[in-house]
Amino acid sequence: MGSEETMTDDPLTPQGQEPEVPPNKPEAAPARPAVGTRAGVVWTFTIVALIVLVFLVVFMVQNQDRVTVYFLGFHGQLALGVAMLIAAVAGATVVAIAGAVRIIQLRSRARTSGKRQDRKSS
Repeated sequence: MGSEETMTDDPLTPQGQEPEVPPNKPEAAPARPAVGTRAGVVWTFTIVALIVLVFLVVFMVQNQDRVTVYFLGFHGQLALGVAMLIAAVAGATVVAIAGAVRIIQLRSRARTSGKRQDRKSS
């Protein structure tokens, strides 16, 4: 089939030749920054947290039926929404503890690795 030639829509550029691009042509700036400001991020997370809180309150108001809850030999009656909220908070606490332990472990490893690097370079 032969060599493929680049076709351009510019009538002033001969066929088969690439249009010349000035070497110091500045690139177009992005329409918006890739990462927002810290204040913007905080406001975004605050709004998301408020929306989640509103949904949580609506859930608790709609689930006022009393249920019997059994846990480790104890039992008592609670509103269903409150019982589920307590369970969710307990689950989030377990995840936060596990995450904190992992972060502490990684920081400890990084610190000892940094000390080894300092000893090797000395």
